[in-house]
Amino acid sequence: MKSCLFASICGAVLFCHPIEASTVLQERLLKAKMGDYIVTESNKMISVLAIRSLTPKSIILEEINVPSQAVDPHSFSWPEWVRKHAHGHTSWSMLEIDFENQQLIECYSFSRSAWVELSSQESFISTILGLSLQPIPENELRRIGPEPLDGESDTRKIWKPPLFQDGAQLNAIEFDVYQAIWPNDGSELADNSVFLYFDKNGCSPFPAWIQMTTTHAVASIRMIDSGKNLPVLHRTLPRRVPEFIDVPQKIHSGLRLSLKSPRYYRHFELFAVDVTSSEKEIFPISHTLVCGEGETLHLEIAQSELNQTLQPNHRYTWLIVPNGHCEHYAESSKPFLWKE
Repeated sequence: MKSCLFASICGAVLFCHPIEASTVLQERLLKAKMGDYIVTESNKMISVLAIRSLTPKSIILEEINVPSQAVDPHSFSWPEWVRKHAHGHTSWSMLEIDFENQQLIECYSFSRSAWVELSSQESFISTILGLSLQPIPENELRRIGPEPLDGESDTRKIWKPPLFQDGAQLNAIEFDVYQAIWPNDGSELADNSVFLYFDKNGCSPFPAWIQMTTTHAVASIRMIDSGKNLPVLHRTLPRRVPEFIDVPQKIHSGLRLSLKSPRYYRHFELFAVDVTSSEKEIFPISHTLVCGEGETLHLEIAQSELNQTLQPNHRYTWLIVPNGHCEHYAESSKPFLWKE
């Protein structure tokens, strides 16, 4: 899903290993406010990216895409466009990035009314997570004009991307520039350079320019506007509900239940629901949470806990409730008969 491309690139930069990368973007974002936004253009597509939620643990970004020919960005109010439901947009999505685990943990498409599972190529997360950002010294920065002849001093001016805010271009802006080498993943970007420009004045928490260089072409994502207080039409990121998968497994220590659950749910309450009679009874069950691959989780219940809580020849279902999200509970579909 290409609609999340720029958001994913910007978010993924948060997780580059060197301290330069984390201080450049994470500290800028932590100083940002909800509603701060950037408008970018690349490949005849315009993206509006806004911060919708920001904590030390995660960030939620909203992205709206529209073909360049559908709007006139030179005489345009992006807040007013959003307020009028972004006429002409082709995709509207929201995604959450986990700072702690360095993962894209959710993406919801309002255009499709569905959650979207991004592949590594579409989100860039799996490769950018491992990129190492290095500051480029001034004498190596891109300059304007042809290179000087041998023996001549280089007096060319340093090239700087334009920076816009509320429809107006800002002047006298200085930039910090970082470079990374794309890993050898078989793509066109493999072993090639990626450059990111951040304004030193902190006008925007996002990169003002991202340039990707290959042996055949140079592609860029450029800022065409930025601002604050972008109107909110979708107030929350829709959350998925955990679901039980597979049948419970008998293990040496007791019983193992398996779940598929979004990564933003960290802790759970587990209950056994006695459905033997019409008046159901609910019993809390102590358990140990074990992480599996991807979004798979295992709940391991000690045999002593089962024997102490469940009554022989009674029928039960399992009920799982994420802590702090009681509205997103899940119950196993088929009752089971408990026998010691």
